[in-house]
This record gives sequence, structure tokens and C-alpha cells, in this order.
Amino acid sequence: MTVRAGREFLAIPGPTTMPDAVLQAMHRPAIDIYSRQMTDLTESLLRDISKLFATKGKSYIYIANGHGAWEAALTNVLSRGDKVLVLESGRFAIGWGNAASLMGAEVEVLKGDWRRAVRPHEVEERLRRDTEHRIKAVVVVQIDTASGVQNDIEAIGKAIKAANHPALYMVDTVASLGCIPFEMDKWGVDVAMSGSQKGLMTPPGL
Repeated sequence: MTVRAGREFLAIPGPTTMPDAVLQAMHRPAIDIYSRQMTDLTESLLRDISKLFATKGKSYIYIANGHGAWEAALTNVLSRGDKVLVLESGRFAIGWGNAASLMGAEVEVLKGDWRRAVRPHEVEERLRRDTEHRIKAVVVVQIDTASGVQNDIEAIGKAIKAANHPALYMVDTVASLGCIPFEMDKWGVDVAMSGSQKGLMTPPGL
């Protein structure tokens, strides 16, 4: 028989350890889903999430893991056959591209390296060559959990703008939101998604 004292810490990139205040909040009784209290709570959460993303745009809470949020983001802005440019810097950007492919998008990977960040000038050069504007979205991960690479989202946004290309700029912030700066509006990001289980230190599944 094993007797343990104290709290066990899970030493992996996520889910992270949740604070006691979060765990205690989960023990509160459920509230009436048709009540004003529920409406007010939901609206306040959505406002707070927009503040985290640093956007004046509307945020949504989606009940899924990060892969589900990938699909939700893609489904809401793309159509089957649209072309997506994936900026490689690790496993998860490629994974988002694979999700797009399974949903019927045409995917092109801008080859990178798991040992370095995306090079913004390469993004600009590729977009300048797309004179017919076939690329409808550019997807990238701010921090790739698998490689530990941190991409310069602001610089990539400037590169897209410098190329004068209309592609949507889509960013995965699952491993970065709440950990490092992210300025959605300021950096020209059109669509961003995250997860609850890392920097936000709340239960997985949102």
C-alpha cells in the first residue's frame, strides 16, 4: 500500500496544476441555466476572454479540446477547396494543417524546422508569389508544445501585411495565452484559438 501526502504535480506541458481557488469553484452548486445569473456570468466570461486575447472582437467558449477548437475555427472561416498555408515550426502547426486537410481544404506547408522559429521574410516571399490570392488563410502556432519554439506573431503579421495579401491570419495560442504577450488586434490576427488547460490553469475541455 502506498501512502501519499501533499499534492502530486504533473510535470508535463499540460494540463498544468490548477490553483486551489479553481478547484474549489468547481464544487459550487450548479446555477439555473435559464437565469439572469447565468446570462451575466457568461457575458462577463466572454468579455474577460476578449481582454486576454487583447481584442475588441467577440470571443466564444467552445466545449472541446484544442483539436476541436482548430476545427471550429477552420469551419467558421473556410470552405472546402480553400487553400491554407501552414507555417511549420513543430508538431502542432502541422496538426492544424492536417485537420484542415481532413475537412476538405487544400494544404501547403511552408517548410521550417523544429529547432527554429518561422522566418517572417519567407512568409512574405511566399505570399508575394501568390498573385492570384489562392491562399485563403495562414496558420501558425505561437508556441509549439512539441518543439518549444516561440514564433514572432507580430513580425509574421507585418510580413503578411507587407505582401499586401488578403489571407486570414490564424494563430494557435494553446500553449501561450496567459504565459507570454499576445496582442490580437495590434498584431493583425484575424482568428485566434486557445485551450483552458495550460496558461489559463483551468480544467481541460474549453
